Amino acid sequence: MSEAIGNIVKNALEHTQPGGHISVQWTQSPLLTQIVITDDGKGIHQEDLYNIFKRFYRSRFSSDVHGIGLGLPLAKSIVEAHGGTISVTSTLNVGTTFTLNFFSLTNE
Repeated sequence: MSEAIGNIVKNALEHTQPGGHISVQWTQSPLLTQIVITDDGKGIHQEDLYNIFKRFYRSRFSSDVHGIGLGLPLAKSIVEAHGGTISVTSTLNVGTTFTLNFFSLTNE
């Protein structure tokens, strides 16, 4: 799980200007554990939101010259392997929020 969160935070660091903000918060209830990672960086183009979890996907809008498009697909695979879900919302030049949800289902 640290690899998944690390990949998302690494992306946030790469796409947030110096002096920007990145937040990692979590909440837990009897039903759900939720981790929310938010930044006030460049944001993700709406056209790309559907594709960012696909392996090797590189945005035509990206000015990022490094990376091969495996970090977010790996994060998604890890989250889903732990029974969770991952979603993203983003606005250009405002920021991005990744939300990871893990339901606390028991046999009790």
